[in-house]
Amino acid sequence: MQERLKDWLRSFFPAPLSVGPKEWGRAVIGVGLVVLPMVSIGLWLFGGPVTLHIVAPAGASAVILFSASSSPFAQPWSVLGGNIIATTIGVALGLSALPTVAAAVLAVCLAIGCLFLLRCMHPPSCALAMVAAIGGPGISELGYGLLVPVGFNSLLLIAAALVYNNLTHHPYPKPRTSSSDAERPSVPLGEARMSFTGNDVDRALEDFGEIVDITRDDLVELIKRTETHAIRRSMGRVTAGDIMCRELHWIGPGARIRKAWQTIRQHRLHSLAVVEPDSRELVGIITLTDLLQHFEPSPSRLNVRRLTFNREARVERLMSAPVVSVQEGAHLTDLVHLLADRGMSCLPVVDAEQRLVGMITQSDLVAGLYQNWMKRLGE
Repeated sequence: MQERLKDWLRSFFPAPLSVGPKEWGRAVIGVGLVVLPMVSIGLWLFGGPVTLHIVAPAGASAVILFSASSSPFAQPWSVLGGNIIATTIGVALGLSALPTVAAAVLAVCLAIGCLFLLRCMHPPSCALAMVAAIGGPGISELGYGLLVPVGFNSLLLIAAALVYNNLTHHPYPKPRTSSSDAERPSVPLGEARMSFTGNDVDRALEDFGEIVDITRDDLVELIKRTETHAIRRSMGRVTAGDIMCRELHWIGPGARIRKAWQTIRQHRLHSLAVVEPDSRELVGIITLTDLLQHFEPSPSRLNVRRLTFNREARVERLMSAPVVSVQEGAHLTDLVHLLADRGMSCLPVVDAEQRLVGMITQSDLVAGLYQNWMKRLGE
């Protein structure tokens, strides 16, 4: 009981933030960039009384759009639809014979219900409903004409959010998967093998029963990242440098493919790194499959033993480039994704200058996973 009381009292204090000053600054600049022209143009087009009445809800909308662009409340339909519908309700009640207080209360209540019903909940819209219902200088005279400045502000906010959020690498509006994706795994099968599906998320949201100020897709992404971090923690600090093979076999891009074939056969390799001889920089990779595709039959009767290489072909013509590679500090979970999920037979390891320093095969990965497992059993 005492612990519950402490937890309850603790909820009155500020919660820790998950974003840093850089994100605060981004939101401040975005709000400033849109509110300044909104007020200036509003004063010029609609006059001071109208603009000053509706600018406060618009400013609140700007805060949501630029500081919480992932919120369902910040999406374009919520902003435009919510503001227009709520304003219409407020004007209708303001023009009725109801007392001002009753009209304001009824306006905000009806607005909330309609916005939920039409899936365009936007909290500042409810403030607009009250402003329209209460009226005042310039507002009462406009009547339904109030929809014009409200619509203008809404469109200006959405346009600014589209430009600014996307330029600052905050996708807006938030991409949304189709409803058919609910039955499929939340990530491609084999990519991360998470323990939940989109349908599980939908059912969990239904069980929760409250408004969650985050889109469903963002919630899925958040859970995926949480599981990824949990897997990393459980697997310890095993990195590419711990399990890679340092005995390197490579070939230059100008070598003929006959030499590549001989090297692969001699060392029983599935693939061979292509490296610039002077700088040791990794420039490509050539696999056994690449070589087999460039056999050509000899002029005599077709026989597997008589298949020969195109003598003029060089490695640089057959190699795959650019190459997927990792650095020595790459975590074991990243290697699992590349080698197991993407089906790569080997993974080059490079340093900061893209020089080849090691190779990791699927056998190295299995050995690393086994060693990590045995280590944890012994703890």
